[in-house]
Amino acid sequence: MALPVLAQTAADYPQPCDASRVTKADIDRAHTVFLSGKQFLEESNYDKAISYFKDSYSIDCSLHAMLPIIATAYERKGDKAEAVRALEEYTKRAPNASDHDVIERRIRNLKDQLARDQPATSASASAPSATATASAPPPSSSAEQSPATSAAPPMVTAEAIPARTGGHSALPWMVVGVGGVVAVTGAVLLGVGAGDVSSAANQCTPDRHCSTKDAVDTGNTGRNLENFGGIGIGVGLAVAAAGLLWHFLEGPAEGQSAPAPSAAHIEPVVAPGYAGIRLAHW
Repeated sequence: MALPVLAQTAADYPQPCDASRVTKADIDRAHTVFLSGKQFLEESNYDKAISYFKDSYSIDCSLHAMLPIIATAYERKGDKAEAVRALEEYTKRAPNASDHDVIERRIRNLKDQLARDQPATSASASAPSATATASAPPPSSSAEQSPATSAAPPMVTAEAIPARTGGHSALPWMVVGVGGVVAVTGAVLLGVGAGDVSSAANQCTPDRHCSTKDAVDTGNTGRNLENFGGIGIGVGLAVAAAGLLWHFLEGPAEGQSAPAPSAAHIEPVVAPGYAGIRLAHW
């Protein structure tokens, strides 16, 4: 099937470039613009979302994973032809991407939907002439009657636009909770250890000569608890920070008729360093 709209050039997408040409400032600015587009997408303001996603890609022209995200916005808007064009442009610019097979299946699904839509649209356009023919006097011979005039035109039904079915997951907050528990436990150990060290110091001279073995053991135990507590606080805060970062960078759950591109989501350890982190093959 020939689709004229697919013959358009990719002039509205930036020329691809190497990541070495993109500065850290550009990466940060592109990520900020991307987050604004993501918010518009969640609010079903698809034109705004598409505009912001394209601006983000223009700023960081090495991040080809923006193309499947742009395709998702077009698909939700109902413009399947533009969604196909964005996905095909992605396969050209990132031929070795790990999600290549997923993107190819998504392109085939969209083209199948476009093929089903085209006959319905053509039948709808011919409905007025079919109605006029049906109202004219019937031909003298039933054998001369055209099948097109004897059958009612099929009803045109619009394809349902995939809608967002969920928001952020609870998993990042579970990570934050675990990190908080570890940090609090570390703080308790640090406090207990500091108390033991202080108690032992009262029984020892400044050069650490202690009058009893219990005082020595108490001091050593206290220093060990202080060490473990400091480590626990550091690890806990790092885990909690990772959970918060995951929450703010995580994409919404989406209901789609075709598999979503794995390049579409962002994870904390996770994918393509975008602003210090990379968009992953979400």
